[in-house]
Amino acid sequence: MFINTEELKSAFGINQAFLESVAESVLKDYYDEMPDFSLTFVEPETIRELNRTYRDVDAVTDVLSFESDGEYDPETGLEYLGDILICLDQAQKQADKSGHSLENEIGLLEIHGLLHLLGYDHMDEAQRKEMWSYQDLYLEKCGIKLNRRPGEDFDF
Repeated sequence: MFINTEELKSAFGINQAFLESVAESVLKDYYDEMPDFSLTFVEPETIRELNRTYRDVDAVTDVLSFESDGEYDPETGLEYLGDILICLDQAQKQADKSGHSLENEIGLLEIHGLLHLLGYDHMDEAQRKEMWSYQDLYLEKCGIKLNRRPGEDFDF
């Protein structure tokens, strides 16, 4: 797992061990050997551009996921699931508005992104219900407490 936090770690106090434990809690239910993926924290302008380019939505979002096509990391030989991008500024706003920690918000977004990389989606109500049930399961397994239901929209 590659976690790119260097530029933003000092400003937001990102705990890499927490991020790794969240990933392990989710992925161990699907893999005997942990696959690789990247987790990168990006600025609002970057995630807005990607959201516009790949989803045709011209807005800042909290998390985007990009699945690989069954690729393998040539250095490790492990399956490469894809990339997760989290906008820390948006995550901080959501955590502040919800009244829980940034770490808990990041945990939710990492779980959400991993579920997308595993093939889950929420394009219709049945998919949403299934994905949210797994999201709730992993939030509980990781001890992540939120002061809102995941998926609630915010007015900023």
